[in-house]
Amino acid sequence: MKIHHYTNLESLAMILKNRTIRFNRLDKVDDLEEGNAESLGVRFCKYVFVSCWTEISEESIPLWKMYGGDFGGIRISVEKEMFQEYFVSNLDFGGLKSQGFLITKIPPQSLTHPDFWVFPMLDYNNDLFYRHVEYVDDVFQYTKDCIQITNIKDGRGDMNMQMKPFGSYKNKRWGFQNETRFVLYVLPCNPMLEGVNPEVSSIVMQSLLGNKSLPFTYYDMQLKDEVLEKIEITLSPSASEAEKIITQALIDKYAPKAQIKDSALGKVVRLK
Repeated sequence: MKIHHYTNLESLAMILKNRTIRFNRLDKVDDLEEGNAESLGVRFCKYVFVSCWTEISEESIPLWKMYGGDFGGIRISVEKEMFQEYFVSNLDFGGLKSQGFLITKIPPQSLTHPDFWVFPMLDYNNDLFYRHVEYVDDVFQYTKDCIQITNIKDGRGDMNMQMKPFGSYKNKRWGFQNETRFVLYVLPCNPMLEGVNPEVSSIVMQSLLGNKSLPFTYYDMQLKDEVLEKIEITLSPSASEAEKIITQALIDKYAPKAQIKDSALGKVVRLK
């Protein structure tokens, strides 16, 4: 199934050149209500990274206007199963070797980095990774109780955390987007490097309660090599001749088998 992403020429250039899709931090997206959702004082959205798409093949005037802008807008269409996979075995977690192997969309260096850990549960059919956004009256009602501490004794306790609500809900005012998204959850520490340390849960808990920062504000995921051979690029309804030339030049250099087409709305709407 093909999914669609509205963006601009600058982003297209980076996607084609680097063969990556950028995931932006949830507290940096345009929906301020979603980005400010928290629980127990933890601003968990700073640990959530999203790439936003839609399954609706019919072109959307609002999405063209919001994300394509007045100049240089394009829409890319690709198969949902787009990301590079890595066959990983014998990972070194601080001197401890993992047993067996793992097929993941996260490169080994991101699984063993000392300053963060990306959850590797990235099945396209698991809505923890790929999901349809739900549109609700109040986003905070769905996130406020996601983090709880129980069995508190001598200043210690057990943290119970539901990650999925963060990145799942938007206010109904955004319903026109018909959004689907890929979601990554990233901890600001790497519990795998702690091995059998009995304090590992406490380390994770203190990192989150202290709103510890990650060393990056976006995360780029690698595309499969064949994705750019089948990518479809739709020009903005208001695309100028210069923008068409630039798009064609990018395709010729980085994705010569890609398909470019004019917008179906070109003769019925003026975005500028």
